[in-house]
Amino acid sequence: MKRFFISLVILMWAGIVNAQFTELDEARIGFDPLLPEVTVDGANYIFKVEEKYAGEFEKDPVAFLNEHCNIEAFLDLVKNEKNRHYQLEINSTKGKLKAKYCQQGNLLRISYQLKDVLLPLDLQKEVYRQYKGWNMTQNVHIAKGKKGIVSEDYYKIRLEKGSEVQNLKISVNKIEPIEVASM
Repeated sequence: MKRFFISLVILMWAGIVNAQFTELDEARIGFDPLLPEVTVDGANYIFKVEEKYAGEFEKDPVAFLNEHCNIEAFLDLVKNEKNRHYQLEINSTKGKLKAKYCQQGNLLRISYQLKDVLLPLDLQKEVYRQYKGWNMTQNVHIAKGKKGIVSEDYYKIRLEKGSEVQNLKISVNKIEPIEVASM
């Protein structure tokens, strides 16, 4: 019995000593908020940018693009005379944005698609008023435009009521220019 307790104490001590001297792998510390992770596929560049807070991308995808992608600095790094256009894509858990720029850095086309986002309050009220008893199960916000002006902006909404299904396409009345960062 005495040997058992001595053996137990030795094993516990060996475990404690071993746990205190665990060797760790080399850690590299670095942070550059100006350079997001980029995947290259020909003239297409897919940016992986972390949101500062949840919902930042879906709140205003174009502002997110302008804030996180300095197109002038980007073109200085990747400029290639063979490429007449550069396609940038930003992916998020809520959707994606695609922007096409010319060699000079001018925005030619932009489009984004966001899924299951919070509808604007006036649209929420209108759908609720016209479709009482229906549940919205999916929605997609789609916007497209050229040269910094949104020409198409609409929501696709799926409503369900028991076994009945209705799909709606609701255009956003307000067509406004997209604010583009000065080049």
